[in-house]
Amino acid sequence: MNTRSTEMRKQYAFLLAESTQMRKHLSKMRKQYAFLLAKSTQMRKHLSKMRKQYAFLLIRPLA
Repeated sequence: MNTRSTEMRKQYAFLLAESTQMRKHLSKMRKQYAFLLAKSTQMRKHLSKMRKQYAFLLIRPLA
């Protein structure tokens, strides 16, 4: 019984460490996702401006 209890405590410690590591990794990934989402939004706005400029140049008569 004592051996089994010791084994279970070791497993618990290992799983706790793994869980902590995974939470830290998840936190980093959330920050990266937020950064990439902001960057994507910024790029879409820039692309929209460029499309409007391009359309304006297409319809403008050549002088």
